[in-house]
Amino acid sequence: MKRGTIFFRNTSVGCVVLNLSTGGAGLAVESDDALPFAFDLEIESEPIRRHCILVWRLERRLGVTFEYDRMQRPERGPI
Repeated sequence: MKRGTIFFRNTSVGCVVLNLSTGGAGLAVESDDALPFAFDLEIESEPIRRHCILVWRLERRLGVTFEYDRMQRPERGPI
């Protein structure tokens, strides 16, 4: 399991990545707060930010698929 961060609008929500495949992931969030249908996901120690589409949610667990044409590298400062 890895830590992750969900980003949408000007908000970030911590999560745990329960499982990960090339097409999507299973996530667990700390609260039952509403999440949008689409958001970005950064996973610790991975160099890309994935754009996700929410497929299902059951309480604090959710399944997402990745939208590959919108994946991007997180912006980093100058080297």
